[in-house]
Amino acid sequence: MRGILLSAAVLTLITACTDDTIIQAAPPNRQINVTGEATVSAVPDIAMLSFTVRAQGASAAEAFAQSAEGMESVLGAVGQAGVAERDRQTGEIRLNPVFDYDERGRQNRNKIVGYEAFNTLTVRLRDIGKAGGVIDAAVRAGANGLDSFRLGIDDTTGLRDEARIAAVRDARRKAEAMAEAAGARLGDVITLSVSGGSRSPQPMMMRSMAMEADMPGPPIEAGEQDLRVTVNATFALK
Repeated sequence: MRGILLSAAVLTLITACTDDTIIQAAPPNRQINVTGEATVSAVPDIAMLSFTVRAQGASAAEAFAQSAEGMESVLGAVGQAGVAERDRQTGEIRLNPVFDYDERGRQNRNKIVGYEAFNTLTVRLRDIGKAGGVIDAAVRAGANGLDSFRLGIDDTTGLRDEARIAAVRDARRKAEAMAEAAGARLGDVITLSVSGGSRSPQPMMMRSMAMEADMPGPPIEAGEQDLRVTVNATFALK
């Protein structure tokens, strides 16, 4: 009988513990997720230009030689215009066959009548004000194509930091407003992640434009360039 009473007591204790576990619910983990955004602007301080020297010849060697000679002249001209060696880089070098055409204007790919060579030079200008003069010098030296022209910011470290700080403040402002509207108080930051940091692209000017030696250098306006940052933040609610 004593053994039966002891077993009943143990069973009662286990049942009581089980009931307590079910009744005592964990406190709710209240959180709020927000997105903060910020955009900062700055005036571009560099320009990237890509020139092409194109030449045709009866043979591949002749076309290459003429293209190389023209590029040597262009390199010398942009150097005299103030572009340092570290800011000049050879880009694409290409050779294409030139095919014959019949009287109807149809290409005959079985008959090669010559070759066309392309030599591309990319130039970085650290003084945007020199862009017009550099373009003029390159054209007069033999460049017959300006493949691309774009503006940029050389060092964006400070701008990115400024944008991140502003984006975090924007996220906190939104979270505080939402918490107040919900009758709660904002707690600590639980998670914080950053994305973006992209710059708005500058338009490509005069892309693949044929150029002539008597063509004047174009006026250049730097304008402003935007850098955008987005942060995703999770805050605790009290």
